[in-house]
Amino acid sequence: MTDTAPADTESGATPDTEPPLPTAPENISVSLRGFDTEEHARTFGNLVATYVRALSRYIDMSALDGITIAFDYTQALLELDRGYDTDHKLTPSDGIAMGVAMTPAVIRDGKVKSHILFNAGVLLSLEDDKNEFFEQALHTLAHECAHVEVTERYNAAFPGVLLQSKSPNLHAHCRSEIIKACWDEYAVTQICAPFGQRPTDGYEETFITALEQTRPQANARIRAYRLHGNLEEVIAEVYGAYGELMKFACYHLGNLAGLGLTLEDVPKTIAALNGHWFAPFFDQLKQTCGDIAAQYGEWTDRSAFEALGDLADDIVEDGGMTISDHRDDGSFHVDIPFTPQTMPGAW
Repeated sequence: MTDTAPADTESGATPDTEPPLPTAPENISVSLRGFDTEEHARTFGNLVATYVRALSRYIDMSALDGITIAFDYTQALLELDRGYDTDHKLTPSDGIAMGVAMTPAVIRDGKVKSHILFNAGVLLSLEDDKNEFFEQALHTLAHECAHVEVTERYNAAFPGVLLQSKSPNLHAHCRSEIIKACWDEYAVTQICAPFGQRPTDGYEETFITALEQTRPQANARIRAYRLHGNLEEVIAEVYGAYGELMKFACYHLGNLAGLGLTLEDVPKTIAALNGHWFAPFFDQLKQTCGDIAAQYGEWTDRSAFEALGDLADDIVEDGGMTISDHRDDGSFHVDIPFTPQTMPGAW
């Protein structure tokens, strides 16, 4: 493991303008794991920190805790000191999109900060700006830097919430996970859109794939519930499935907003949504995220965010599960009516 703190770097400002000042900590801690030599690790760590300092002129990196770049990425996630007691294990996302980077919140000296972790392989192209994957690596770096800003803006508006409050029940937990994932990815992809590779095609393909797969997957989870009877399991699975679809839609929508594009610029998306059950929810998601973004960092309450949770409830209800009648003791009523699509043996 190597820690390094590089010097500042200049941005591409014109001679007549002063570039914004860097917002990253003066000493950026970069930990390298699994590199072939100590010298390679040190050199690469300095390079990444230099790029981060340059990006921090345009992305607020004041709440950066540090950066870990690891060839044993999965193990690095497990070993991250998050600064508080938790049984939750950080693991790379899988499924439609494979996770290669993550920026979880941590607590340091009583303050919420963000620690960036990368699978080393996705960043190595930064060593050569002529490499065909250089722009992709730069965009990935900018994406995770933007997570630092977005987390800090939310934490500043609502202190004591992130990592320091507990959901009263499973339904509230599912809602909060979807709210955070949707808003974070919408805001982050909007902020990092100008840097490096334009990922529009990739986000569109991922969203369309999720659009095709989500309802059948959620129906399968309900069919399985008819046999195992574990209510908590099916609630988490169904909200998880529809939450993933909403998140992938937010990646797509945030990137479009960041690049100043509209749906007319992505005809494959229009075609995929035409007549699809998710189409009206997609429009509502776009409006809701846009409303939150319009008040960026100046929110006075969480009602705009809760609208994302309400939308998740509506989507889940459209898929055959209704949660209602919340009680003072934290319990709630769940209704999963029998339908041809959610009966065992149906496909």
